[in-house]
Amino acid sequence: MSLIVRNFEQWMSNNRDDSAEPRQPGRQTQSVDFKRPSDNVVGMLRMVIDGRCLVVEELDEIIGYFQTQRDVMARAQGIAPASKSLAPGL
Repeated sequence: MSLIVRNFEQWMSNNRDDSAEPRQPGRQTQSVDFKRPSDNVVGMLRMVIDGRCLVVEELDEIIGYFQTQRDVMARAQGIAPASKSLAPGL
């Protein structure tokens, strides 16, 4: 199984073509100020996908990335950035 995962990850990194990503109908695709997540954030997201738990600091880093990206995209679309956290309790 680990061989399959490793080969798939190599294939994905070698064949990454952002224009080939499927888009949802009616969805705007503005990549003007898109900032790719760091390798650390990507690794943590993979951990979540695998069903593993993250510590609070890791969750804060992922949430921070998404909030920053949301604000950048909101400004590009003429929407006011969020003034506070969108997640309840944060």
